[in-house]
Amino acid sequence: MAGAREERHRFDLDGGTVSLDFVNTVSGMRGSTNPRDRLQVFADIVYWAEQVGLIDARKAARLYGTAEQKPGLAAEAHREAIRRREALHDVVLAAVDGRPTPGAALETVNDWIADALVRRRFRTIATGKFEAALEDDGDLLALLRPVALDAVELLEHEVSRGLVGVCEERLVGRCAWLFLDTTKNHSRRFCTMKECGNRAKQRRHYQRKRAAQR
Repeated sequence: MAGAREERHRFDLDGGTVSLDFVNTVSGMRGSTNPRDRLQVFADIVYWAEQVGLIDARKAARLYGTAEQKPGLAAEAHREAIRRREALHDVVLAAVDGRPTPGAALETVNDWIADALVRRRFRTIATGKFEAALEDDGDLLALLRPVALDAVELLEHEVSRGLVGVCEERLVGRCAWLFLDTTKNHSRRFCTMKECGNRAKQRRHYQRKRAAQR
């Protein structure tokens, strides 16, 4: 199956935060017959990271080159990235559903976050002024450390306050993307009205039409 880079796929960034956008790189329904993982190889992760602004084109080119020169290392990095993504997905979805947190998944997320936190360094930007930055130590997955730090905020604040929802198309087995619900009454039902919302609307229209013809 071709990945995002090969297909020149444009990711829909409807999660509202980069960590949820990372989780949403699987289209369709996990565990069903129609999931589509857009991150088939490490290069797809690089491609996604450039699209969402985690790295620039020069950094992406270097990572593509490293992946070609060291395919085994790139494959290992890809497997670990997917493991972390799925762990975060499982932790967040369990919270949204009101289910107990899967312990192994939370441990994976904690390890990922811990790795990112110890890589934070302060640097001087002007006399008496500093900013925190993540060091690049050559780890192929360094590009995902900002995602781990974003997950800290996501879990501690938005998830804990019940501000994360799951697309209502999940009820018909079509989509289970996660998103921040920042609507005033927390009434958001779909990851995007353009696709899932319109699809549900069309389905309801069809059902009403059939009912009227009986």
